[in-house]
Amino acid sequence: MKNNFLLLLLLCTISLPLGLQAQKKAAAAAALASNPYQDIETYIEKARNDWQVPGVGLAVVRNGKIIYAKGFGFKDLEQKTPVSPNTQFAIGSCSKAFTAFDVCLLAQDGKLSLSKPLVEYLPDFKLQDEYAGEKLTPIDMLSHVSGLPRHDFAWYGSARTREELYKSIHLFEPTFSFRQQWQYNNFMFMTAGYLVERLSGQKWEEFTRSKILNPLGMKETNFSVVDMQKGKDYALPYGWEDKPMGKVKKLEFRNIDAMGPAGSINSSPNEMAKWVTMLLRQGKNEGQALISPEMHKELFLPRSIVSTALDSSYYTFYNLYGMGWFITDYRGHLRNEHGGNIDGFSASVALYPRDSLGIVVLTNMNGTGLPGVIRNYVADKLLGLPKVDWNEKQLSTLKKALITLEQVAQKEDDSRKKDTKPSHPLSDYVGKYKNEAYGTFELKPSGDTLDGQFNTLPLKISHYHYDVFTAEVEATKVNLALLSNLKGEIDAMEVELEAGVKPIRFERFNEGIKTSKSDLEKYVGEYELMDAKIKVFIRGETLFVNVPGQPDYELLATDDLKFDFKALKGYHIIFGAEGGKVKTLTFDQPNGKFTANKKG
Repeated sequence: MKNNFLLLLLLCTISLPLGLQAQKKAAAAAALASNPYQDIETYIEKARNDWQVPGVGLAVVRNGKIIYAKGFGFKDLEQKTPVSPNTQFAIGSCSKAFTAFDVCLLAQDGKLSLSKPLVEYLPDFKLQDEYAGEKLTPIDMLSHVSGLPRHDFAWYGSARTREELYKSIHLFEPTFSFRQQWQYNNFMFMTAGYLVERLSGQKWEEFTRSKILNPLGMKETNFSVVDMQKGKDYALPYGWEDKPMGKVKKLEFRNIDAMGPAGSINSSPNEMAKWVTMLLRQGKNEGQALISPEMHKELFLPRSIVSTALDSSYYTFYNLYGMGWFITDYRGHLRNEHGGNIDGFSASVALYPRDSLGIVVLTNMNGTGLPGVIRNYVADKLLGLPKVDWNEKQLSTLKKALITLEQVAQKEDDSRKKDTKPSHPLSDYVGKYKNEAYGTFELKPSGDTLDGQFNTLPLKISHYHYDVFTAEVEATKVNLALLSNLKGEIDAMEVELEAGVKPIRFERFNEGIKTSKSDLEKYVGEYELMDAKIKVFIRGETLFVNVPGQPDYELLATDDLKFDFKALKGYHIIFGAEGGKVKTLTFDQPNGKFTANKKG
């Protein structure tokens, strides 16, 4: 009996936890049945917090239907306002796929050929490489093989129009020969949008809305952060205050309307799912074909090789580019994908055409790797692939990258010449410096140092060594070399704004001061320099000088009694006055100073 009693007691102690375990399994099964995406949601919430991302929007399309759409976290972090499936995010460069679609629609309508030179449709198109400018086709333009690197600082923060940016492209130095190497370039996609405008007679925004957004019912999707902020449901942009994974701060919206075809579209998970559904259906939307099967195929044909490096650790074994889409093999599954990053937002749009699967991930965090983490995790779950902890994998990669960046920064600091000072007083560097392609740097006095502005971007400036200063612009540090002419005057600046090309040279210039015709009359007259008779006269509202045997030179007033030659850098005229009357004229030029006396 004693043995039987002990056995009964043992069975009782075993059955109790087994019963609880069964209850837990039953509860978990019930929860899974009510929400089959619970594992995905739990994973996303953890990853979102690990990456310090305020909000996430996710949409999943499978077999022609939206099977999942949900918001995570906050569109407004301070107010704790939650993200919904209809919350608008900037999709950045995911916009490029829309522009490529537009160009293929024009080709479908016979308005262009994808393989004919662009100059047949845009006769004023030019590149610094004349051969490339004459031969570049719409396919080349949309597959990043123009030979140009990014040159992004020529548009980022610029106030120029789309047409003005288009007309500056021929000024950019290439880093490779035409079709030699894949190089990402936003200007080519902006040019594609400009091409759409010239051939259709509509703005790129109007054409895209009428041909894509309206047929798909993407009613809230728009093309400017100005319009996005007029809506009721949109996310605020966020970034890091000092460095990646540092303190999170709210950013300002940045208007990039001029570069719109390369990255200005704003949309929600629900509306982007409609775009993805149509693409997975090979251009069809509810029985209507937005694009022909032939032109749909053109979008996803591999056109250029992005990278020849095999990356088995990330389960991708080639990386190609079509027109507006990266093309790769992901764990044995074809994937067409494009990411997007613009101030305060990061996104990923991925198509798995052989699996009839599409995934949209939108976030309101600047430059985060979270969209790729979520995209891969969701794809693995739905494709039944072995588990990979993408969150841990990508965070580990980021940490290694940050260490590398610190090491690079340390090496750069080691090359700095210590205990040096500028060759001029700081006031001598103050002024404006202009490059025809990149715009204007302005240096301003600020206490015992300098600050400044690059186009519309504010600069934090500190002395580096000798006549070199460091400018911090949008968390990027660049060195400015201030250069002197033969007269010892600071008259130019060189800045390394694009890797692989010569430093960008900015010439110092004066905008001039306002003068009236009556202000200029005191300078008018004839001046004698040896036997030469110099004439100063007014044409319209502008002062001119004529030297015998030379053209008339327009003068720009820069100070009282001082004028610059508008067309001759380094040449000035300084008038001398006594008792309020102008008596002399001195040519101040690189080879010396020459004074002429006023007659009468």
